[in-house]
Amino acid sequence: MWTLTDQKLLAVISFVSVVLLLAAHPLQAQYVTATVPAGTDPFALAVNEVTNKIYVANQGSSSVTVIDGATNSTTTVTDPNANFPFAVAVNPVTNKIYVANTSSNNITVIDGATSSTTTVAAGTNPQAVVVNPVANKIYVANYNGNNVTVIDGATNSTTTVAVGTNPYAVAVNPVTNKIYVANSGSSNVTVIDGATYSTTTVAAGISPWAVAVNPVTNKIYVANTSSNNITVIDGATYSTTTVAAGTNPRAAWRSTR
Repeated sequence: MWTLTDQKLLAVISFVSVVLLLAAHPLQAQYVTATVPAGTDPFALAVNEVTNKIYVANQGSSSVTVIDGATNSTTTVTDPNANFPFAVAVNPVTNKIYVANTSSNNITVIDGATSSTTTVAAGTNPQAVVVNPVANKIYVANYNGNNVTVIDGATNSTTTVAVGTNPYAVAVNPVTNKIYVANSGSSNVTVIDGATYSTTTVAAGISPWAVAVNPVTNKIYVANTSSNNITVIDGATYSTTTVAAGTNPRAAWRSTR
């Protein structure tokens, strides 16, 4: 049986091990290793860690710059039907890339292997896109359509789900198959059941602008830009907690490291 002395000894050993590790591998200063040219007004970026490719949505040139992570060489992909790319997401399982074009009301689907493109219709002013790689579904928040376009990644067929006012951000929990849409105009979050497309509305702060999911804890974090706080949603009960933040929080992200 572990005694208090044993526990203290283990804690000391762990502490010393961490100190030795840090001493053996001192923290390195961050610095620029390379500057890679992109298109005009690059606005959004996504990474495929499987292929080591980076995808940059260029608003001003209505194109996507593809960066090879090993060599920093670039390729430009254009869709003649696309205008003003606003967001980009990657499905690493299928090696497909999804670009939300807010001025042309559609999605460009890029084949990561061939760089060929397919255009899929979305709602009015799509401004956010997220992928559920487990279900192979893509969710697009249409800001002025007050809805979400669901794309079947296998067929590119679409379904429309009504949400709150001015949806600006979307996140997915692939474990629970729930999708969370931050509605900036109605100050709430629409929860979509990925299996049935039924919805639940959860109150948030004022002007929720970003949303992130922790699939391990099943907690959802919503950045409310006009109330200067974060709404934390329990994914199991939909109960909420409010956490103070700085002025005008506009981004939320969960580290996978």
